[in-house]
Amino acid sequence: MLKPPAKGALDGVPPPKPAASCITRSGTSGMQTASSNKPMSVPKATSINDQQIELIAEEEHNDNDVALSETCKDFSTTLATLQPIVEALNKILAGNSLTVETIKWIFKYIRKLEAAERENKEKMEIQAKVSSFRKAFKTDLHQVCGDLARQLYGITDMLNVTLETSEKALKVAEEIKGRTSDIINGVGKVMSIMDKIADTMQSYHNILLSRQTPANKASVDPKVLGDMERKDRQILVDIFDKEGTCTMDKSLMELMELANKVLDQMSDSKKPEKVKVKGIHKTKRNAILLMLNSKEAANWVRDVGNELTFVNAFSKGALICNREFNLVVSRVPLTFDPKKDTDLREVEESNRLPSCVICKARWIKPAECRRLGQTHAYIVLTVTSVDVANKLIRDRLGICSSHSRPTKQKKEPIQCMKCRRWGHFADKCPKSVDTCGTCGDKHRTNECKVTSKLFCVSCADSSHASWDRACPEFIRWCKIINECNPVNNMLFFPVEQDWTLVTRPSRIPLGDRFPATYAVNSLPIHSRALQAYRRKESN
Repeated sequence: MLKPPAKGALDGVPPPKPAASCITRSGTSGMQTASSNKPMSVPKATSINDQQIELIAEEEHNDNDVALSETCKDFSTTLATLQPIVEALNKILAGNSLTVETIKWIFKYIRKLEAAERENKEKMEIQAKVSSFRKAFKTDLHQVCGDLARQLYGITDMLNVTLETSEKALKVAEEIKGRTSDIINGVGKVMSIMDKIADTMQSYHNILLSRQTPANKASVDPKVLGDMERKDRQILVDIFDKEGTCTMDKSLMELMELANKVLDQMSDSKKPEKVKVKGIHKTKRNAILLMLNSKEAANWVRDVGNELTFVNAFSKGALICNREFNLVVSRVPLTFDPKKDTDLREVEESNRLPSCVICKARWIKPAECRRLGQTHAYIVLTVTSVDVANKLIRDRLGICSSHSRPTKQKKEPIQCMKCRRWGHFADKCPKSVDTCGTCGDKHRTNECKVTSKLFCVSCADSSHASWDRACPEFIRWCKIINECNPVNNMLFFPVEQDWTLVTRPSRIPLGDRFPATYAVNSLPIHSRALQAYRRKESN
């Protein structure tokens, strides 16, 4: 809004001083003048300020009507705009200013007002458009805010439900975790029990045998236990000296020091804390017997990798021998050839034995001593596993479609094949002449042609031959050997299992196997004819 010009100044030019005479019609184009000398008087416009307008607005708009307030504001604006024109006209009427210049200024001012009005209208139109756009934007914004608020409320509700569900899920997960841990513990207990059952599970045959074993080793002969412990610590090394190697020529002390030095240099994760050779002995068959400090040390040395390392450092070409166990097998068909390796492997396969566990076999009686038409004979079977040997004694053995129960080969008294006496071999016999074991004459037994005469040299009895196993002297010597070797009285080779340590497995008494109440003579008689016959006989 244009400000009105200052009083006494129009467009920066001081207003002209009015003439002293009255204004005539010729001095004013288009304006009427009074006929008298006194100028025409026009009531002065009252000046209205903003404070009065606000007071009027407060009096007229107590009801807070927005439209009436805007009307008052427009009215006050119009009055403020017309105030300079009213003042200019009053000056003209009062004769205080030039009429032409004042009128020009009025027209110029009016044009400015019109331009300002047009600008105001344009601004009002733009403001109206902006106001409408603002109202539409505000409406849309309110709607968007409402939609966002509703969506946020929905999201909040969903989050609350999700949190509640998550809390419930966590509680359920904790319960499931607790139950899972309980189930895992239960499964672990069941698995441990199943492992124990699997470890302790036995066949009916094994259970019967276990009933025959002692509850502990207290009843076992201490000599047997000591012999077991001693054999577990022994290692037999066969020496095959190459050129430049004289292992057997060394003394026992040198051999022991060499063995301990080799054992100290060997390193392995499974090596016992202390591995040491306590004793050493040379055998007649070009072998060295080592006595270690413990069973664990001996088993560690017998391991395949450790065995090769030890024998190569101790004596090149040497070999650790496995302990052999001899079994006496009866009624073996003569079609079996113990010298053929294929026959031995066939016996292993048919009896489901480990491969190469049978190392050799031999007939007890030479082939030339068999009778005419003989089809079966006794054989000595040598195996390298004590467990296999005990298994065959317990479960029988099949050879060439013939099944028999092997027995352990026992130590028997030594009989001289030269003089037929007991306790020494033929190479140490003091006699210079051979004695026949069949007839007792002075010739070799295989050269005897007498078939009707028998004589025992040790018993001086003609009822049996010297080689007869029913000879009283042979039986007496067997008793002496059995007393010195308690293992002879055992059915199995003694090992850690209790059922192998019994001297003689107990048998079920005949009365228990066949109770007297079920005997044939105790059964009731159901035949009426037989009952009548017996009554008649009794009468």
